[in-house]
Amino acid sequence: MPSFPALLPLLFLGFGAVAAMLAAPRLPRLSRVLAALALMAAAATLAARLWAPAGQSALLSDDGLARSAGMMVCLAALGSLAFLRPGGPSKEGPALILLASLGGLMLAGATHAASLFLGLELVTLALVALFVLPLTRAALEAGYKFLILGAAGAATLLMGLALAHAASGTADLQAFAGRGMMLGLATALLMAGLCFKLALVPFHMWTPDAFDGAPRAAAAFAGAASKIAVVAALVRLHTLAPPEVWAIGLGLAGGASILLGNLVALRQDGIGRMLGYSSVAHAGYVASTLASGAPMAAEAALFYIAVYAPALLAALCVTAALGPEARIADLRGLVWRRPLAGGAMALALISLAGLPVSAGFFGKYIVFTALIEGGAWTLLAMAIAGSALGAYYYLRFVALIFRRAPDPAAPFLPAADRLLLLLASAATAVLGLRPDLLLDPLRRLLP
Repeated sequence: MPSFPALLPLLFLGFGAVAAMLAAPRLPRLSRVLAALALMAAAATLAARLWAPAGQSALLSDDGLARSAGMMVCLAALGSLAFLRPGGPSKEGPALILLASLGGLMLAGATHAASLFLGLELVTLALVALFVLPLTRAALEAGYKFLILGAAGAATLLMGLALAHAASGTADLQAFAGRGMMLGLATALLMAGLCFKLALVPFHMWTPDAFDGAPRAAAAFAGAASKIAVVAALVRLHTLAPPEVWAIGLGLAGGASILLGNLVALRQDGIGRMLGYSSVAHAGYVASTLASGAPMAAEAALFYIAVYAPALLAALCVTAALGPEARIADLRGLVWRRPLAGGAMALALISLAGLPVSAGFFGKYIVFTALIEGGAWTLLAMAIAGSALGAYYYLRFVALIFRRAPDPAAPFLPAADRLLLLLASAATAVLGLRPDLLLDPLRRLLP
């Protein structure tokens, strides 16, 4: 049985979601405050227990991977909440973010088919509701695509879990450590279901619409918090699954995602769609790392997605301030009109491009190192080519930020947005100078 302190983060998020939902109809601002307090309490509890002895239950693992990934999920969710606008039809947004975070924590610690499936569905269904909250045509289209593709992904994953149970007689995820044709097929189906949540090719079609049509805060959660949880689940599974299926599947999906995501992002003028397609490429780097089979693959994948999250949060926060149809031209002279927004956006894009000195540079460096150690030369070539393409289109956006603009209009930034931009930029800059502050703990915490 898990200890009570191990259950506290789940309890904080669960009771917080109920309280936020009850407050939403009359007191939407209180709902947002309650959600923020629940996320901070869950993150603080996980941080306090980071080095505690590991525990295990029938459904969930209480180890370093679950705690570190869970803390990252809560922090990314808190960042998404900062620029969620809970007015109008979006009053239920804070409660939905808490429910999605609860699913993320379950996913990060899942050791059983039931907890894995429940965690994924909590994240998926809460995100569907978050996507459609503005009730605009673009938001409804994003939610519809995510729902349909999510249902197909859930059915695929459930079939994989069912086949694994039929082959092994157990629903524990340790069943995937076995060998045989049926378990190989089960692994492929399980991987396909997880690839949907990570937005890997060919399960990526929902991503650009979500980043462009859904609320930016919902896109931030889908691109940062939920992907951290899925990467944690992949890290836990990649030591169990048959390498001949796991490595080939993740390698193909990862390589295709790197090339397709970067190539299509080259043609985008809308900031949201560019970030959406580039997120497909970034998911490809993570999948390629896990496919390499390198000894350092686990910490490399989790480090990469951890440094990607604050850059994405900052970029989407500024994009939200620029308006629902923000385009590259809207960035012209931003650093002169809003120094904080312009500086944070420039640093975020530089980090996403993987340029020094930013956290993203060391993220790319450790990914390349893992690919070299694993001897994945084809994936390394794809990653280098994708990084070169990414640097080109990211710098195209960065250049406009520093050009003088005749238009004196400037986007309005509430206090919560400014605090988020400061913290996200600080995290990106500090980890760009001292990546060991995150990398060393991950090496000690991961199994």
